[in-house]
Amino acid sequence: MSSTPPACTAPPQARPAPPPARPVYLDADEVADPIFGFLHMPADGQGRQTAVLICPPFGWDDICSYRSRRDWAEHLAAAGHPTLRIDLPGAGDSGGSPEDPRRLAAWTVAAGSAAGWLSATTSCHHVAAIGIGLGGLVICRALGEGAPIDEVVLWAVPSRGHAFVRELRAFGRMETSRFAAHRNPGPSPLPNGSTEAGGFVLSPETTQALETLDVATLAIPDGQVHRALLLERDGIRVDTRLKQRLEEAGAEVTVAPGRDFGAMMAEPQEARSPTEVFALVESWLGETRHGSVPASLEVDRLRLSTTTTRAAEDHNVAALTVNGVRVSETPLMIEQPFGRMFGVLAEPVDASPTDLCAVLLNAGAIRRIGPNRMWVEIARRWAARGVPSLRLDLEGLGDTDGDADRFTSVAELYVPEMFDQTRAALDVLETRSPGRRFVLAGLCSGAFWSFHGALRDERVSAAFMLNPRTLFWDASQETVRYLRRGLLKPSSWQMIARGEVPFSRVSAVARQAPLSLVRHVVAERQARRTGSDELADTLDRLRDTGKRLVFVFSEEEPFHEELERQGRLEQGDRWPNLEVDLIPGRDHTLRPLYSQRHAHDALDRALDRELASLSRA
Repeated sequence: MSSTPPACTAPPQARPAPPPARPVYLDADEVADPIFGFLHMPADGQGRQTAVLICPPFGWDDICSYRSRRDWAEHLAAAGHPTLRIDLPGAGDSGGSPEDPRRLAAWTVAAGSAAGWLSATTSCHHVAAIGIGLGGLVICRALGEGAPIDEVVLWAVPSRGHAFVRELRAFGRMETSRFAAHRNPGPSPLPNGSTEAGGFVLSPETTQALETLDVATLAIPDGQVHRALLLERDGIRVDTRLKQRLEEAGAEVTVAPGRDFGAMMAEPQEARSPTEVFALVESWLGETRHGSVPASLEVDRLRLSTTTTRAAEDHNVAALTVNGVRVSETPLMIEQPFGRMFGVLAEPVDASPTDLCAVLLNAGAIRRIGPNRMWVEIARRWAARGVPSLRLDLEGLGDTDGDADRFTSVAELYVPEMFDQTRAALDVLETRSPGRRFVLAGLCSGAFWSFHGALRDERVSAAFMLNPRTLFWDASQETVRYLRRGLLKPSSWQMIARGEVPFSRVSAVARQAPLSLVRHVVAERQARRTGSDELADTLDRLRDTGKRLVFVFSEEEPFHEELERQGRLEQGDRWPNLEVDLIPGRDHTLRPLYSQRHAHDALDRALDRELASLSRA
């Protein structure tokens, strides 16, 4: 049975602000690792009878849409719906690895357990689940296993896992052609049958499990789902087999436009929340009509809900095992003038921590898990070695308060306030262990702030920098660099023609180019006339204060080419504290798996040398 789409009514003008979201770890039966999530509660006394679970998409889509899902959860909580958004096992801040066995089963249990926990914790009678892409497939599978979910909102969800895998592989093949290494990357780190796309991987077992998943064959009990809202994908129609299966299960199915899906999945700094869909879903939830449920099904639901509630317990700290070593992870909230800054601290449990602590900074607008989840893997691995490691969100990024929309201007990632926030995190960490030394690490803008952290804070002994685009921000120089690496290369024109480079970015560079070129020429002439060399002078200062600098560059990185052109890398005698490691692959954010492997190795070697240096001090 189908109904017409709900009207997108405007939300009330004045709503009480909900309290800050609470980070939680859920332990569930049949899932070996903790499930990380954020619980958004309405203002006191404003709750409704339906709570909402948000289940994420996979990989690069998860990265791009993260801030939008946070906005969505805040919107729902402001409308009175307690809302839980989770990371699936082996993804985000949850425990485990994507290579672990039985991932699809673990995801299914995680979704069902989270729904049961949400209902019990909030005392809501009903749970609605929002699933995007893979998250929607997981919700459907959880329904087939009796998860206590009454309503579903499914966006860009196919009826067959095979269609999802096929699309993922097509995306992966396109990236392989764009970012192929010129240098020998070594043997592939992936076994046959794996699926790699956007820097993320599905194991052969998970790939096969998804390819055989068909929603049409799931044993969803009659009456299990009262209602379903299926959202189109920027005009692409919903899967008719999915709609038919939900109707066969007795659900009242509504099909509605899902505008701005593409805007939500743009590059993280350019992604925008689909506010029209937010309003549509809120209106649809407000029309809830829970009909009568057969007595036998009500008994089964009560039994399942009780079992699920027992199986999912929440904790403030996650207990993990990494390489046979126990590690704990603790969410940290750091109050700032703009609101609350958020991070996750991994610490050793079985061994005493070393005198070194690592802080991993945002890679551009990517949240604290880092590019391709690398920061999660590094933080846990280093914690197992005795090095406490904090992965941090700066203002407006990930789960830290602030305006994310401003990052359409790349310059906003390089404002001085970002270092003040990094220093505030160091202050908090120092209270836990006075006298500790710090290493800062980051990619792109995170590398920039790692460099300036070493320059400005005596507690920082080293900076590990992956693919920095600059060490001194200057808008005119950035335009010149973009011209050199972009518009002046035939391959870049091909990317523009294919739509892989936003026209807005090309247009902005074209407008700024004439004045930027003039300023760049004037600055270079002045430097030659005065003998001033800001970078060389700064490197001398860092050398004299004993700070180690480690650069890790992918192929064709413009700043590396600039350093080579200026002869900086030939002055090893002048700067013995400076190390450069070159890795295969041409992607700035290290999406090829072999690039990630080489970057992990390079950073581990840098940590080895820093620990050895501190032990000799």
